[in-house]
Amino acid sequence: MLTPQPSESLPSEPAPVVPVEEASFARYLARRLVAEQGFQEGPVPEAEELAAASDVVLTYSDGMSAVMVCIVDREREPSRRFGLDVAALERIGKACLKYTGTVSGTKLPVGLQVIEVGGGPLTDEDRKRLEQYRLGLFHKVHLHAMHVDTAAPGSVWTSTWRRSKVSARYLRRLLVEPRQVVVEEALAEPPERTSVLTPALLAVLVLGFAAEQFFGVGAKGDGLLAPGVRTLVAMGGVNSGLVEAGQWWRLLMAPLLHGDIFHLALNGFCLWFVTATVEGLVGRAWTGLLLLVGALGGGALSMVINADTVVSVGASGVLMGLLAALLALSRRIPVGPERAQLQVLSLQLLIPSLIPLGVSRTGGEVDFAAHVGGALAGGAVGMVLARVWARKEPVPPATLPVGAVGMLAAVALVVSVGFAFQYWKDSVLELELIPEESLPKTNGQGMAQAKELLERYPKDPRSHLFQAMVLMDANDLPGAERELRTALSEQHILEHFFTGTGLPRMLHEELGHVLVEQGRKDEARELVKPFCVPGKDGQLPATLVELELCTAAP
Repeated sequence: MLTPQPSESLPSEPAPVVPVEEASFARYLARRLVAEQGFQEGPVPEAEELAAASDVVLTYSDGMSAVMVCIVDREREPSRRFGLDVAALERIGKACLKYTGTVSGTKLPVGLQVIEVGGGPLTDEDRKRLEQYRLGLFHKVHLHAMHVDTAAPGSVWTSTWRRSKVSARYLRRLLVEPRQVVVEEALAEPPERTSVLTPALLAVLVLGFAAEQFFGVGAKGDGLLAPGVRTLVAMGGVNSGLVEAGQWWRLLMAPLLHGDIFHLALNGFCLWFVTATVEGLVGRAWTGLLLLVGALGGGALSMVINADTVVSVGASGVLMGLLAALLALSRRIPVGPERAQLQVLSLQLLIPSLIPLGVSRTGGEVDFAAHVGGALAGGAVGMVLARVWARKEPVPPATLPVGAVGMLAAVALVVSVGFAFQYWKDSVLELELIPEESLPKTNGQGMAQAKELLERYPKDPRSHLFQAMVLMDANDLPGAERELRTALSEQHILEHFFTGTGLPRMLHEELGHVLVEQGRKDEARELVKPFCVPGKDGQLPATLVELELCTAAP
């Protein structure tokens, strides 16, 4: 059940306390519940019978959950007992279901608590009588009976293990602490704000998905408008190996990408409401920080937990961070409908999103590590903010420094887009290279396939190398020189894809050979000069020495 429960801890800042002298613990309990937990004295119209059966009736209703507490003061009158049976309470509870909300199509239950205070230790007769106040586990009316022995501090008996609005732990604490009522300081109203980050965030997500569609790399994915994995990697999906290799920008780019239209629609729909709520509550600066830490936290835990073959994308980590922060910040708001709405909104989305039992609609795995990482990061920031934000202040502290961090993050995002664009260009270029499975195994096979390879992969230096070999075999030295120089002109491809493979040196050696055959030895010697260095064995390249282009170590 997602009914929010009141916090039993003190507020983040010290609240005024008023010592009280009540002859009856029952009356003191009623005052504490009204002051601290949002109860109001008196029953709702449908529960008027409770007033005659009790000394005090308290009602809590926040639009989602509804609880009525019936307090019997046996300190004042030891013979007093609660005067209604289970059937009457069930009937009253069902009539009060109109005051509870609905979560995921399920009507929330009504809580009815009976608390008998004083009258000495619990007798067997009282135990048997109070034990009757309970219904089935899945009943829409939750009954709960308690006996408080005020003569034995800390002695509280309860009829069921089920969690109740007024807990046994809370009662035990009141019995042993000095009697005082905490008076919460009024919560300052936040200023009216125009939502800026919310529409901006959704616009960026839509643009990111449009880029996946119009500038996709390689084959499409299986889902509706689903980009392929090559596209997601090219545009900035998080992968542990790539990030650890220095591509930090993926942590900022991955939340802007999505696996298919359903992935985008679900995240976008949730973000529209959640981001607007957070932005209205804490302002743009802190919302921007929460967006950042959610993205970084989700990406970081995804890297730590997932296999190095996983590519993670999506704004789910950002969404979980906002929800966790909203749940933490709800503690600042007085107990009541507003707090309940924020808590239910957060829990309805957080709980199912953090349980690793599902898969995406396209059949791909859901990255629950990113969900948990985003929630932990956002929740941590939310708890810190809730603790340092004074209730009398309408805006959070440190807005300017936090805003500066946000501006730096925005600059880092722009830089990340630049890195992603360059990586995307290289990924597109890689499609124009001979695939590993199609690469000839020998020079003879390459020469036999040279014409076909040159037609299909005109930018691949290896295609021109095989064609140059064919022309050299036909004694067409000018043609071979042209092909080799064309291959060497693809400088970016050679540096990006073939550094350390030996291909650049092979191209220079072959071109040097062609130039020597044409009587241009000085030109050939200048061409291969950068390669006239001893290898690991201390020897100069044998081919260049044989052509008399390397005669001594530099």
